[in-house]
Amino acid sequence: MNIKKTALTYNFDGDGNTTAITVSLSGNEGADYLNANMSVTVSDLTDGQTFDGLTMKDITTIARKKLAKATAEDAGTK
Repeated sequence: MNIKKTALTYNFDGDGNTTAITVSLSGNEGADYLNANMSVTVSDLTDGQTFDGLTMKDITTIARKKLAKATAEDAGTK
């Protein structure tokens, strides 16, 4: 399925620091559709990564990995 990024939303604390970035993803293949909002938080970053140092592509990659993990876990519980 071709999943595309449709939006990126930054969330800030009272001091202007990024606390999370929400990535909206959407895709379809035939009759199957997917719409998801994945929130990338500090806990999703690897050692040495900061929100300020990530590109849009980096953030999207992290969100896609979270989506893949979440859907794989969901499929395994049924």
